[in-house]
Amino acid sequence: MKKNYLFVLISFFFSFSSSAQTHEIDSLKQLLQKEKTDTGRVSLLSKLGFAIFNGNPDTAMKLAMEGLALSRKIRFEKGEIRSLTDVGNVYYVLGDYSKALAKYLDVLKIREKNNSLKGSSVMGNIGLVYTELKNYRLSLEYHFKALQIVEQLGDKKRIANMKVNIALTYKQMGLYDSSTLFAEQAKLLASQTNYDGVEGEALTYLGEISFLKGENNLALEYCRLSFPLLIRAQAINILCMAYLNSAGIFEKLNQKDSVLFYSRQSLQLAKERNFLKEVRNAAQFLSHYYRKFSADSAFYYQDISKAMNDSLFSQEKQNAIQSMTFEETMRQQEIEADKFKEEEDRKHNLQYAAIAVALFSFVIIFFLFSRSVIVGDKFIRFFGILGLLAVFEFINLLIHPHLAHFTNDSPVLMLVILMCIAALLIPLHHKLEHWITHKMIEKNKKIRIASAKRTIEKLEGEN
Repeated sequence: MKKNYLFVLISFFFSFSSSAQTHEIDSLKQLLQKEKTDTGRVSLLSKLGFAIFNGNPDTAMKLAMEGLALSRKIRFEKGEIRSLTDVGNVYYVLGDYSKALAKYLDVLKIREKNNSLKGSSVMGNIGLVYTELKNYRLSLEYHFKALQIVEQLGDKKRIANMKVNIALTYKQMGLYDSSTLFAEQAKLLASQTNYDGVEGEALTYLGEISFLKGENNLALEYCRLSFPLLIRAQAINILCMAYLNSAGIFEKLNQKDSVLFYSRQSLQLAKERNFLKEVRNAAQFLSHYYRKFSADSAFYYQDISKAMNDSLFSQEKQNAIQSMTFEETMRQQEIEADKFKEEEDRKHNLQYAAIAVALFSFVIIFFLFSRSVIVGDKFIRFFGILGLLAVFEFINLLIHPHLAHFTNDSPVLMLVILMCIAALLIPLHHKLEHWITHKMIEKNKKIRIASAKRTIEKLEGEN
């Protein structure tokens, strides 16, 4: 009786949600037929694909590819980014992680080229791929980068989405306290913004963690709360997980009918949508469960699980993922190196500017003092030669990087060129030194003598 009640309740939610979604899809199709602009069509193709990609990923892929082709044709970069992300999302839910990662990395490169990383969902998506591949270090690295960006934007929905992704990663790592913390934060933000899919996903993870801790009743309550939210959001892949979690809980409670009901529901939904990972997980669970009383059924589901696992993680796909990961790591290192070089160049340019201002100020002050009576011959001679040396050394400092690049850091070539430059500058240096030590000193003497005469005449006049 209880199982029939649950079946009717779930059927009701699916029927209600399906009706609402069908209305939304029909509205988008009508808008698409009426839309005349290419950019508008790209946007509507993306929205329509998003509305159906969980329930009909094949059609969603066709729409995303159509949007991508149109975006590239009209050179609509924003549309290209959106369509590439849609293609990656479909590959992700279908379990083709190598192709999903390739599309997400293409999006990341376009955004980095134009310095437009505000659309941080791509980093979160890359993090999800690496979670599935159990590369948790890279997963968390991308997730926290994405979280930092959306927190700066103050977008609560995106923050909730990033936090639930981090909760998933920590759960997969077995760090249940950290996973619970992020899942609860995501649940709170999602409930505040009516983000049903993320709230249902957070409840699913909280239920699984409670089950792993042996808190079966609490786990079951989390799962039951997640069902209507996930159905309403059409988050079918997460719903499959929630059903399977419920089956695991009922297995602990020795309720065979409920175990088979929920596990078969999970398998059926996953098969209908061709979600390889969810099919594998449900078949794996059923194979393990049937071992207790039906060897034939256990082997049947084991074969399904093995086939799905081979499709998900073939050697060819693994090699492609490793290659992309290596190339992306090297690319990110090059980007960081370029940023470091730019920062160092900026610091050097500021230092050069400061030195130039200081030298210019020194020269002005020197000329002002040399034309006054408060300094003597030794001051002019010493600071004149010192300033002259500083100017020539500054010139040498400016040309040195260009000289090093031109000579490819060859000491011999650099020495020869510097000697040639010195040979050209020696006559100029001697003329300037002669002018400072003779002309300016003579000028200073005349100024001082004239000042002394005026002082004597003034004193004589007073007497």
